[in-house]
Amino acid sequence: MTKIEKVKKETSKIATKKERLLIMDVKNITKNYGKVEVLKGINFKVCSGEKIAIVGSNGAGKSTLSEIIAKVKEPTKGNIKYFFEKDGKESHGKGNISSNIGIQFQDSSYPDFYKVSDLVKFVIGAAGVKITDEELEELYKTFELSKLKNEVAKRLSGGQQQRLNILLAIVNNPQLLILDEVGTGLDVESRTKIKSYIKSYASEHDATLLLISHNSDEVLELVDRVIVIHNGLIFNDQPLSDIIKKWKSFDDYMNNLYLNVFKKDLDLRVTKSDKFKIRKNK
Repeated sequence: MTKIEKVKKETSKIATKKERLLIMDVKNITKNYGKVEVLKGINFKVCSGEKIAIVGSNGAGKSTLSEIIAKVKEPTKGNIKYFFEKDGKESHGKGNISSNIGIQFQDSSYPDFYKVSDLVKFVIGAAGVKITDEELEELYKTFELSKLKNEVAKRLSGGQQQRLNILLAIVNNPQLLILDEVGTGLDVESRTKIKSYIKSYASEHDATLLLISHNSDEVLELVDRVIVIHNGLIFNDQPLSDIIKKWKSFDDYMNNLYLNVFKKDLDLRVTKSDKFKIRKNK
């Protein structure tokens, strides 16, 4: 091995270590809504630059978990440690943590009469983002909102609101980007453009991505790790490449989960319910 090859090898090792610094440690997160326990003890760690899909059946708690991570909701028990500081030390303070996170909500709840540009300016100001007019205009173009800047956000179509939600999530250059059903309401061309932008953004900024999605194309294109949530717990957590190696396709893997894990559990609850009704009628 030549000296140049040795230097390249060592440089590669340093870069890999830098990419895999711990940025979030989720510890025993539970969440109750009244008597219903949605999350029952979620534990996992996330490193910088990781692209993770969180999947599961409807009502599994995926969106609830993402909102807890983004500091929108508080857990019933457990805690999350964030390490957004440049020296790798733990981050403190809700404002400091939130400024490093961008979240795109599945539902849109905009203040009355706020225009698209008003919402964008509010997020930029709240996060203290330095962005030029040219850079902002480029974002508007990317998300096809240039002609809608002066429109009231509540009056936009579902697809237009989805594009706005993603722009608002990404405009503060977050270290951690959380996307919830990113392709909802978008046509094929818009989905393709936005997926391409997200991939470029994550690569250029070494950003970490948490993707909540039922869309196999989004998972295959955007992530390298899959976490399955079932019955309020993590059912499986492994690299996407391992899943593809075993199941040949991500669709086959998800079909197996729905048929043999998620649906099986649903059938069990229905059966118990029916037996109870029969006993009660007797």
